[in-house]
Amino acid sequence: MSIVYSIVRYPKDDDYPDSTTDVTAVGGQAWAELMATPLEQLVYVYPLTQEHAERVRQLAGITLDLETYEYFLEPEEDGSG
Repeated sequence: MSIVYSIVRYPKDDDYPDSTTDVTAVGGQAWAELMATPLEQLVYVYPLTQEHAERVRQLAGITLDLETYEYFLEPEEDGSG
């Protein structure tokens, strides 16, 4: 089973995302360390906050605009294989 990791961006006060970025290339272990969760348990949707912002920028090159948007790390099983 392979997992696809995405950072999904939602405008504040909106239920629909306006951007999804595949960050699988960063690697599950790096995301697990960032979220302080064992890799095998990294299966839920995780909110990304100010405490994660600098590391997300370093890992994925994404600058979080937390004034305007909410961001979530969303791991999901890759259904293509």
